[in-house]
Amino acid sequence: GPLGPSGGFNGTLWHEVGHYLGVDRDVKGRSVNSDALEENSSAFEEMKADLVSLYLGKALRERGFYDDTTLRELYASGIQRVLQLVRPRRDQPYQTMQLMQLNYFLEQGLLEARPDGLHIHYAKYQDVVGRLLREVLALQRSGDKAASDRFIEKYTRWDESLHGAMAARMRAQQRYRYTLVRYAALGE
Repeated sequence: GPLGPSGGFNGTLWHEVGHYLGVDRDVKGRSVNSDALEENSSAFEEMKADLVSLYLGKALRERGFYDDTTLRELYASGIQRVLQLVRPRRDQPYQTMQLMQLNYFLEQGLLEARPDGLHIHYAKYQDVVGRLLREVLALQRSGDKAASDRFIEKYTRWDESLHGAMAARMRAQQRYRYTLVRYAALGE
């Protein structure tokens, strides 16, 4: 399937690169990593890095870094990453930004919830990711805390009939939640 081994690796690699790209200070000169959007800063910075890794996919495909398969794996892992097993708390920046991406992708038609599951419309991927990335960069640049609160409020909605049902299906498919490792060398 599309969830091959390279998707998660490349997503993580370009996510880390993404932290060094984009806006580093808002219009008032405050750091976007801490001061500008206050407690919202981390969620937006992590979302920016995620989106950079996905947005670069097309350009990196054109340059031969990805082939069609590895690009599809990157895109699939980008969707897998935003699926939540439980409703995130507001103080969890990673899970919050993942839920925001999921809801934005659903709203924009990149993702479609159907009775048989979630469908990815790959043809819309670049455009939708690019739009969200531009919105995130604009919020970081503006340093407008109230606007960032409104954005989070809009895109962290959780509908039990949609999000709750998806989460329940994913939890039901999890075979093992934890791994117990024993070290023979330590006499365990």
